[in-house]
Order: sequence, then C-alpha cells, then structure tokens
Amino acid sequence: MRALGLLMTGSTLLMAGCSFTTASGLTECETSSDCATAQVCNAGYCLPQPEGCGEIYGPASSSNAIALGAAVPLSTADGPDESEVQAINAIKLALDEVNQREGVNGRPFVLHICDTRSEPNRAAGQAQWLIDERKVQMIFTSSSAQALAVSSLTVPAGVLMITYSGTSPDIANINDQNGTDAGLVWRTAPSDVLQGRIIADLLQNRIAVTGATPFADISRLGISYVNDAYGQGLFAVTLGRIDSTLRSVTSAQYARNSTDFANVVRHITQDQPDVEVLIGFSEDNARIINQTISGGRTSQRWFFTDAGKDRGLFTALGANAQYVEGSYGTAPAQARPDLVYRLFAQRFQSAYQTDPGQYSFTAHAYDAMYLVALGAAYAAGPDVNNPQPITGARMADGLARVTPAPGETAPAFNLGTEGFGGAREAIRNGTIIDVTGASGNLNFNASGEAPSEYELFRVTSNGFETIQLITPPTQ
Repeated sequence: MRALGLLMTGSTLLMAGCSFTTASGLTECETSSDCATAQVCNAGYCLPQPEGCGEIYGPASSSNAIALGAAVPLSTADGPDESEVQAINAIKLALDEVNQREGVNGRPFVLHICDTRSEPNRAAGQAQWLIDERKVQMIFTSSSAQALAVSSLTVPAGVLMITYSGTSPDIANINDQNGTDAGLVWRTAPSDVLQGRIIADLLQNRIAVTGATPFADISRLGISYVNDAYGQGLFAVTLGRIDSTLRSVTSAQYARNSTDFANVVRHITQDQPDVEVLIGFSEDNARIINQTISGGRTSQRWFFTDAGKDRGLFTALGANAQYVEGSYGTAPAQARPDLVYRLFAQRFQSAYQTDPGQYSFTAHAYDAMYLVALGAAYAAGPDVNNPQPITGARMADGLARVTPAPGETAPAFNLGTEGFGGAREAIRNGTIIDVTGASGNLNFNASGEAPSEYELFRVTSNGFETIQLITPPTQ
C-alpha cells in the first residue's frame, strides 16, 4: 500500500504496510496483500470480491494486460476437484505459451480465477463480478449447468464465453447473437448428442470393441444420472437410442453433491442391472459405488461417462477401488496419437508431473485458451500502431474464422507452441484458417461447437487406459 513518511521530533518514521481508510470508507492499497480477507486491491482501493475469487494468474502488474476470467469448480465439499484443477492447469500452460510469444500486439494475457464449488448460482455471481469489477471480455466455464447460468450474464453484457466441458445439448440452443452473428457462446467439448449415441451403440453391440466383447451379455441396463442439465441431456439421448435389443432399462436420478443415494442404491440392488451407467461426476459416482458395496452388491459392473474420468474417483473410493477395475467408459478423445496432443501431453507432464490423459477435458481446456488468443488477435486487427478494441463480440467474430466453409480449403495450423505464431499472423489479417488442437480438429458448426472423436477407456489398477477412438454416428 502507499507508504507515508511522517516527520517526528528527532527522527523520521516511515510507516509502510498499513491500511488507511478514506472519507468514503474505502481502504487504500498497493497490492491485495494490503487488504482484508475477501477483498482485492483494485485501482488503489480494497474492494470486496465474491467468495472463491481472488486468484490471478499471469503478469497482473502489467499495465496493458488483456484480462480474462474463469468461473470453474476447483473444489467440492470433499476438497479439491482433481479434474478441474488439471483443466485450469491446461489453460495456464497455454496462457504461458502464448505470453512467451508476446501475446497479442505485445499485450500479455492475465487470468482472474473464481472457484464455483459446482454451484450454478455462485458461478453466476462470480461471473457478474468478473464482468463488472475485472472488466473481462471473456470467461471460461466448466460443466453444463454452470455454463448455462454464466451465459445468462455474459451474453447480455457482450462478453464471450467458452466452456471446455459443458456438453449438454441445451447449450446449442442459447440465443447468443448479441452484437455478432458468430454468437458469444462457444465450446471445445462436443455435445452429448454424440456421446449418448456412442454409449447406446456400445451397450447394444453395434460398435465393435478392439480385442474384446465386454457388452455381449447385457440384457438388463441401469442408468443413474445427476439431475441437472448435463445428466438430463445425456440420459435422454442415451435412452432414446436404446431399442428392444435390451430386455429392460431402469434408472434413478439424484441431486448434485448429495450425500443420500438410497434411491439409487435401491434401484441397483433391486433391479440388478448387468451394467449400471453412471452419468455423473466422480465424487457422486464414488458415493454411489461405496454405498452399493456397503449394501452387499460387490459384483456390479459399471460404465462411466466423461465427467467420471477423473483420478479423484480412486481417492474417494479408497479400498473399494478394486471393484471398478475392468469397467469401461466414454469421453471426448484425449490420448490422441497426433503431434499436437503429444506435444501438449509432454509439456503438461513436465509442468505438472501428471498425465493429462487421466482426466477428461484437459486438452479441450488447453485448446480453449489458444482459441481465445486467436480471437483476440483478430479483434485487435493488423495495424499494431492502431489496434482495434478487443471485445467479446470481436473475439467471437475471430473464432468464426477458424473454420473454412464446407468444400473449401484454408491455411492449416496446429495450436500450441508449434503453430500459434503463424495462426495469429494469418487471422489478425482476416484470413480464414483451419486449426487442429490437442483435442482434435476444431471445425465449429453454426452453434459454436466442434464435433470430435470419442475414446472408449477401461479402468485399470493404475488409472484409465484408452482402448480405441470412436467416430460418433452422424445420426
């Protein structure tokens, strides 16, 4: 904070590191460390911030930084959300790589991070604060329910939103054309319309599994799903694609972050499905599995969806982790053999000592940051001496230029350290480009989503093993 020199008899006492309250009731500061808990230093004054906000990543002291926001569930009632922590690490990795290459027009990016604790209302409040107080023109979100809540604030404000894990079909129906025909809501994760088709086809043996027939004996299917936009959407698509091949399909729903799963356990123990599909997040999945095992059903076979691919599952299961070995699941493809993913995975492993392929959506989060940088480059324009404003609408217009029209070709670039510089130069000059990210080719459709391959994974004693990549059925 500001230090005041006070002249005293016989000596000068320099007082620093103290707070001074102005007539308006605001406390002056130099950095956030000068402020009380749940306050941040903004324009020389301590201002309140929403619970869960306050982390800043990047060169916060830079006078010309491009401010971005993130409202993501970094924790749950049980502690850190491992999957989300790794996703935000992927964004940080990409942000560092972009800033090492002079950002956009020499301006670095800085990221203001809020922990939503998986609460949509809290996410919405944090998003409003990021828009009003941090003046961000773009916000990252995670999960469908939170993406829908945040978009209700970002779209009217003209702020771009990108979700790296929001997969609900409902996201495609958001009316987001405020100031741009391109739309202000984008996602690097494909819609669950695709995942639901794959799950149903796998369980009905319409898709061959490499070297095995794990679903050949299924006649009774169970589905447990979280009762929010994600669970409802994926359940509806999966159920709608199942026909008389299966003798019975039973289901149960539950509230997010519940502690009582008696109705789900009752459904499993009474209906005794050959396979139970768990459409939910790892902490809820672990509670269901633990309570089912406590009820005496230890032979149940499980099938996980994308949100369940999270090493936090094993931590929450403890000794019961042995009962999920051999289970299968699906998620948007991560462990891809191409160069972009391999470069990303090696750099991520070096930075965080963790295999990003052990979680869903790390590659999609990494790509999201690079797309934001390209959108900002287009928004700023080709004249570095007379840059245009970097607004949410202008960034969205830039994102519309990373996908060539059907039947047309465009200069191709890999996102990441290999190709970002060339892609930035091309798009800032208005060139339509074709980009491939760590999550695959990013050809966006009219609703701002990029369909991609999925991976079939299997649970082992050491984590998750990718069995094969699957191209989703077109209908």
